[in-house]
Amino acid sequence: MACSYFPRSIDRVVISALEARRRGVLLGVRGSGVSTTLKRAASIAGVLLGRGDCREFRAVEVDIGEVAEAAGCNWYVAATGSLEEVLRLMDEVEALVMPPLTVGELGDFLATFSQAAERGVLERLLYVTGGFPGAVCRALEELNYPGKITAEHVEGLSLKPTWFIEFVERYGRRFLRDAVLAYVTEEEAKELGVEPALWHDRRGGRLALKLPWLQFFAVHHDPKYAVEVLERAVEVVRDPGRLLYYYALLWRLGVDRYVERSALLVDAIYSLPPPAAAELGNYFLEVAPRVGKDVEAKAIHALSLALRGLEYRVEDVVYLAQRAARLAPRREAYDAVYNLGVLLLSSGRLREAEAVLAIAEDLLFKAGSDEEWLRAKRILHLLMAYREALLGNWREVVRLLEDELFTLKFVPDYSSLVRRNLGWAYIMLGRYSDAKRILRRTSGFQKWALLFLKTRNLAKFREKARAAGQDLLAALAGVALGLDVAEEVEKLDLRPELKELILAVLRQDQRRLAAVAARIDPMDKLFILYYAVEAYLQVAAGGDRREIAQFLTRLRSLAAEAGIPGAAPYIKPDRKALARLVVFFL
Repeated sequence: MACSYFPRSIDRVVISALEARRRGVLLGVRGSGVSTTLKRAASIAGVLLGRGDCREFRAVEVDIGEVAEAAGCNWYVAATGSLEEVLRLMDEVEALVMPPLTVGELGDFLATFSQAAERGVLERLLYVTGGFPGAVCRALEELNYPGKITAEHVEGLSLKPTWFIEFVERYGRRFLRDAVLAYVTEEEAKELGVEPALWHDRRGGRLALKLPWLQFFAVHHDPKYAVEVLERAVEVVRDPGRLLYYYALLWRLGVDRYVERSALLVDAIYSLPPPAAAELGNYFLEVAPRVGKDVEAKAIHALSLALRGLEYRVEDVVYLAQRAARLAPRREAYDAVYNLGVLLLSSGRLREAEAVLAIAEDLLFKAGSDEEWLRAKRILHLLMAYREALLGNWREVVRLLEDELFTLKFVPDYSSLVRRNLGWAYIMLGRYSDAKRILRRTSGFQKWALLFLKTRNLAKFREKARAAGQDLLAALAGVALGLDVAEEVEKLDLRPELKELILAVLRQDQRRLAAVAARIDPMDKLFILYYAVEAYLQVAAGGDRREIAQFLTRLRSLAAEAGIPGAAPYIKPDRKALARLVVFFL
């Protein structure tokens, strides 16, 4: 395998924009791989590459001085320059900026070439190379792929992060200090001597780095100075989340006198964005012997939540579940095992999720009381029910959750989850009176979905759903009412094929429908919705209604065989029914 390209999450963002033929700007410092990413994304999305008619959608790489003008065309524009040029341009155009690899991504990248390194070595390698795949490849070639990369290997490299060093040489310690701090309020800025600068984004009474990842390079550029800055900051900052982050950063820089103090702030992890929460969760796992098992359990629980918004490795998820199980009967431990199981199941990793289900099952045998046993059984049955739901075995879901419903009077833990999931299973089976009964004491999507299926006043429902933040159901109500809600649908976080089917109904577009067919697995239940939409479009085009009616009768039987008999009444060639049918494929 040639060492050069490494697939990253930003690639998917660019590909998605190109597939949607959406204009945009991608910037990066020199050597960041912007050109490679643009070319690969354009090839995948089937977009013309290079300059052409300003009105024709294209992917175009330009000089950084031309970006503002090129952004006025119907193009997806990419450019590279110095860090200073990128930061200045961010004030002129809305742009996506190519970030360096994270420490985790660097480890994965090296693993593809059978290379490995400890975390500290990875961090130093990331700094020395500037964090981009091309320079990492040059480092591997210089080291001749040693297998195990050591600190001595990294220190002997001839590479340096030129794009960062040039900026430091121009702006000096003022920039380094601000980058180490990353974020300050106006009040803190006065005490710490921070003033607005090119690298700051000033909003809502605070100064934050435009590019948060600059903090990593500032810390590793001059660790001793970073310690000075951070120790001054912890005497000024009062925000628990940032204070905790500074304590963890100091520990990674070899200053460990704040570890016990940081343990008092563990609850702050829950209020932080996923990347920061994951970083601090891992910090507490590393200092677990000094902070105690209660703090460790909270850290793992916070990690189990943060991973929903991050890239992760299956083996790390299983390891966290094992570690959480050892901390039972703490409530956070049970919650973490459940969250980690859901994480794998919801991403379609059913086989891998079996390892977490086995861990949950082991908790049954380790329970020290009836209450602990019931709690362990609760999370096991919830996970098993989720798995069966993904497989379409809704009757088995009902069996598992009705058992848990009965035992809620003994242990009420996870009662809302039991009720909502059981209510959803009843909906799938068409048991609407049971669903109404079980969802009466709940709130959330399931209750709103039931109301959408049964309401006679769709206009009023749409108004209430929008006010309640139920954007998906509000949009579907708009479809049912015959409104042009295409823009609302485009903004929804939905499976692409499902979104295209909804848009095909809105636009009565046979070509859009045909494009979806090639992207759906023949065994996918979504084909039921596909055929229902096809029948609707055939009726709209003047097709033989008798033949279509016979076809839909067979399709209703297929829905019952597929385990979703509740969908059958909505398999009709009209928009109102189709909008409601979508609910069964969410």
